[in-house]
Amino acid sequence: MKFLLTSAFILLLFSCTQTPKRPAAVVFSELNPNTEASLRGLHVVDENVVWASGSGGTVLVSTDSGNSWKDVSVPGAKQNDFRSIHAWDENTATVFGVAGPDFGYKTVDGGATWNVVFSDTTSGLFFNSVKFADAKNGLAVSDPVNGKFFVLRTEDAGNTWQQVTDLPEVAEGEANFAASNTCIEYLPTGKAWIASGGKAARVFYSDDFGKLWKVSKTPMVRGLASSGIFSVAFKNDREGIVVGGIYDEPELNTNIASYTFDGGITWQPAVTMPKEYRSCVQDVEADEVSFLFAIGKTGCDISTDGGINWNFLSGEGYYTFRAIPGKLAGFAAGSQGRISKVIFE
Repeated sequence: MKFLLTSAFILLLFSCTQTPKRPAAVVFSELNPNTEASLRGLHVVDENVVWASGSGGTVLVSTDSGNSWKDVSVPGAKQNDFRSIHAWDENTATVFGVAGPDFGYKTVDGGATWNVVFSDTTSGLFFNSVKFADAKNGLAVSDPVNGKFFVLRTEDAGNTWQQVTDLPEVAEGEANFAASNTCIEYLPTGKAWIASGGKAARVFYSDDFGKLWKVSKTPMVRGLASSGIFSVAFKNDREGIVVGGIYDEPELNTNIASYTFDGGITWQPAVTMPKEYRSCVQDVEADEVSFLFAIGKTGCDISTDGGINWNFLSGEGYYTFRAIPGKLAGFAAGSQGRISKVIFE
């Protein structure tokens, strides 16, 4: 009897430890960045340093966890929309815009000055996302030019950029979305993924820091200019998730999330979908708790099983989200200058 009780106790303990932990609620505390810009670029360096970017050439930085914000917008760039941003610390950041010829800028003095790091007069350029694998290696992607995505690589922390030419051709009507600066995922191992939408909804993937690329199909919704994959995130080299939907019809949630356990070679549709269209998905990890968080303009959902099943969490809507490293918290940004501190409870 003692053995049976002990065995039962161990089994119960094991079962409890294997049960995925997830927050029961999420709290959004709205901040005051004093801007009306549409904010789709967001980078959280740590719990204190946060950068945001968006329309009207807007760039903002906070060094006190969002309590106060400094406008460090790029001079002479009001016509641009900086939908992509990456920051290294409170002084160093790079932004990419949708309008040229000066698309990419970098600051090393907290936004006091900005230097052009990428300029190009090629017709059709529209940069959707920038992502760094580590301190040096980064990727930026634009809508297709001459039948291929226009992809840039950097190996020197964004000081110089080189175009990647060895890419599969895009399908007619296939493009990226600049909804949340998350149509690229890039890991320190050199694995990278670029998500597409429109008439096709595919994932382009690379194993060598973005030099050579292959492409895989997904079961995601597609066929309309406003449909497809809007965001991609990977927990590691093998476990990944894509989310999206139809931007113009956010209430439709058929095939708006898919997952992979083989590095993006094959994709499966989620069993339980997010409630509605989602423009951003991120992995949140802290205190032995790990989950996926997807957000869009009409609400947010979480998954504790790698994106197989999703649970609706809140109707609070934003364009983009970034977690604070090592914390069950983060920041969200959206329309009309809205930025909120996000706490998972």
